[in-house]
Amino acid sequence: MLKLFIRIIAPGFVLAGLLHVFLGLGADVMLGADIPASVLNDASLDSQNRFYGISFTVYGVLLWIASTDLARYRTLLRVLILWFFLGGVMRLVSIALKGWPSNLVWALALSELVLPPVLWWMLRREEKAGQDQPRH
Repeated sequence: MLKLFIRIIAPGFVLAGLLHVFLGLGADVMLGADIPASVLNDASLDSQNRFYGISFTVYGVLLWIASTDLARYRTLLRVLILWFFLGGVMRLVSIALKGWPSNLVWALALSELVLPPVLWWMLRREEKAGQDQPRH
């Protein structure tokens, strides 16, 4: 079940990351950010956005790799789950400092705070089920 779930969501991370790689700050506009044209053309912000985009793309690829062998990549998967959750926590920090984002970004924040505990629980269930299996 966990493997299938990860295989369903991993391409979404890759796609979201690639949107930022190819669109730069334009991807943030798609998320509802109100970015003035002068800021859209800022080379430093564009560079940062594309850097984070490829990082998010790699995150999706690592999720996919972890799904190929949950037992082997258990530690990697735990790190990825924690990484995702901390991203949601950072969105809460941003909300506290800067105010409410667009509805779409708020929905992303909720998913980043809710999905990791669910994934962690699913991973624990997989581990326990694996312990119950006879060893050959």
